[in-house]
Amino acid sequence: MNLGMKIMAVAGAMLIRALGVTWRVSWDGLEFDASGRAHAPRVIYATWHGRLLPLAWTHRSRAIQVLASAHRDGERMGQVIRRLGFGHVRGSSTRGGARAIRELTARLKGGLDLGMMVDGPRGPRHQVKPGSLEIAKITGAAIVPITTSSRRHKTLSSWDAFEVPLPFTRVRVAYGAPVTVPPDASPEALEVKRQELERTLRAITEENDRAVGADR
Repeated sequence: MNLGMKIMAVAGAMLIRALGVTWRVSWDGLEFDASGRAHAPRVIYATWHGRLLPLAWTHRSRAIQVLASAHRDGERMGQVIRRLGFGHVRGSSTRGGARAIRELTARLKGGLDLGMMVDGPRGPRHQVKPGSLEIAKITGAAIVPITTSSRRHKTLSSWDAFEVPLPFTRVRVAYGAPVTVPPDASPEALEVKRQELERTLRAITEENDRAVGADR
């Protein structure tokens, strides 16, 4: 990693910490996280790309292993979250995908939770890709949908409409009902589960936005 990347990563982590301490964070659906853990000791947290930033603060220092794409933007994000106490696995559904799934599976079996932005690496926005379902099938882990909303935020002009909550705003973290995948699931059954996860994530995001009074 070159000096410029290192400086950027340190500065990015410091910025998230500085913002995070000002946010007024509330939680909804924590029982769903607990029910996911009742199914399996470790879980796969599934979220949208654009709602990642608050989770980098609320779920810091838990050694959650996050998949970040192998291109330059993904590498930047990976270096930032490593400084917030996350693990970083390089790869995506389109580049290094098979290797990334093997690495994520190994880390999950080794006792670590996973975090996956399931509409990545380049969209379409809010459309779940199958990677998290494949890992759940292999490992028996439960997928726990999780999203965030903020009352006041800056929305970037990116494919994922990435949201940056403003200082001192209200941030709400919401969990949805866990999704489990049988080890003998057929491709058709996997597609049913993919649609279930997508519906759940869309629904809890819409409800969370309303609950927090998001300014859109």
